[in-house]
Amino acid sequence: MNYLLLYFFALFFTISIIGHGFLLSKTINKDLLKLNIGYQGLLGILSLTIISYFTIFFLKHGYVHNIILHAAGIISFTLFFKKNIKVPDLIKLTSIFTILFIGLLIIRNHDDFNYYHLTYSLGLTENKIFLGLGQFQHGYKHHSSLFFFNSIIFLPFIKHYLFHSLGWFTLVFVNFYIIDYLIFKKKKELNFEYFFYLLTLLFINVKFYRIGSYGTDISGQIILLSIFPLIFSTLKLKINDTDFKSNIWLIILLVSYVTTLKSFFILNIIFLFSFLMFFNFKKIMSFFIQSKTFLVVSTTILLLTIINISYTGCAIYPVKETCLSNQLSWSLEKDYVDNANNWYQQWSKAGAGPNYRVKNPDEYIKKFNWVSNWHERYFKYKGYETILGIIFLLLLILFLFRGVSKEKPDKQNKKKILTLFATTLILSFEWFYNHPAFRYGGYYLLCIIFFVPISYYLSTLKLNFFKKKNTIFYLIIFSFLIFEIKNIKRIKEEFKIIPDNNFPLFYAPTQLSKEIALDYNVKVYKPLDNQGGCWVAKTPCVMSADHVVVNKKLGFYMFVRKK
Repeated sequence: MNYLLLYFFALFFTISIIGHGFLLSKTINKDLLKLNIGYQGLLGILSLTIISYFTIFFLKHGYVHNIILHAAGIISFTLFFKKNIKVPDLIKLTSIFTILFIGLLIIRNHDDFNYYHLTYSLGLTENKIFLGLGQFQHGYKHHSSLFFFNSIIFLPFIKHYLFHSLGWFTLVFVNFYIIDYLIFKKKKELNFEYFFYLLTLLFINVKFYRIGSYGTDISGQIILLSIFPLIFSTLKLKINDTDFKSNIWLIILLVSYVTTLKSFFILNIIFLFSFLMFFNFKKIMSFFIQSKTFLVVSTTILLLTIINISYTGCAIYPVKETCLSNQLSWSLEKDYVDNANNWYQQWSKAGAGPNYRVKNPDEYIKKFNWVSNWHERYFKYKGYETILGIIFLLLLILFLFRGVSKEKPDKQNKKKILTLFATTLILSFEWFYNHPAFRYGGYYLLCIIFFVPISYYLSTLKLNFFKKKNTIFYLIIFSFLIFEIKNIKRIKEEFKIIPDNNFPLFYAPTQLSKEIALDYNVKVYKPLDNQGGCWVAKTPCVMSADHVVVNKKLGFYMFVRKK
């Protein structure tokens, strides 16, 4: 029954998400309706994120709220079905959905799940927003729209057992639109975009098979990697082409969405500067500002900022310059935020771990003092493993797609590719200098650096799709097969780690809590057992409340540090 429960609700949410994607597309521009249902799925996640950001100020995301929200999504899907969805597309979606379904079957989530992912998400289902929750443990300071997505898929029967699914939905939708491009697109030219999409599909299915360890940023990395060829293909269009506007709207919307997953993804907006280099600046800015896309993006960023401020008093945590310490009573102090930022740098630069700390951390994180230790403790294991995997993939593709060179490569296309490649190098330096852990954006940047030259080289060869279609088909099947095998192996390992489990539902024990009453009849809850962190406990789940008091203003409760 639990297998059927997961399958049914995952399918139910998939349909609802796509329905919300069509609603957002219809609202912005009818040209977006022609996008396939993979893109509609990602737009649907953005739409649901915006809705959840807004409604949490007025309502908790309980059963009633969520049932109404997904009923609207199902109705929308039904209404758009006849005009915008073809039966073969549903067959393709169901096939990809079913093949990747094993990824949802987990026993063990990542280490941060019980630290704050679960309790943060459950808190949104039990209360409308509290101000100043960041005054408690670190987890409440780290915002991601992942938690708000979790809160709106909280329904009877399934409850919190799909709180690991955002990455999986992302993987399904990205697989759909890449495979649709590789196999089902009418004009199949083995160009730069084609090979980049193929490499991306193979990489994400083989590398990102462990859904339970996705955290808050892998979904964003998958999306950013997969839209890179879309950015390039849009640069090849003329500004008056029918597809130009719909493509650029889609790119802007998806970059805006990944920014809600992890704030530093906003730096990827520099990819959009490429359009200003190759097109009329005034014309692009004019039709962007006058479009509904501008309204949606502005609303997303505004709500994201307000949510961040609501929890920490900082527009972007942990950037102390964005904190309103003197203006908001619940805001974190700038010195505290600065120390936290230094700690995160220390951790990402391998200066700290579960069992060790470097001496003089302030000096360690400066300039490039950390590089040698980072190489020994982190890159030797994570970096070389990833690079060797990418090199093996590239050698395989180069072997399978041999050919002779074309006479004259397109110089204009080469210039545009070089521009995007240079942008990637800039982003890579920022990543390396400030937060050089692959989970913080390193995977997709490393892939772009390797994929661009190989994809460009292959695009210069005389290759025919119909002669290579069997090879391409078997490569896609191979990626799915590896995904299945790795997940079967993972599940066996998880059974050994947690023998007392509720498979295929993940391990999440119910905790007894001590109720702590604060002012204005506000209650917080401290776990009584030694399970570690907050599992399924009443919320807000905290480790201590001795350092805070509660104030109330305009109907909102705020946690303020005692002076």
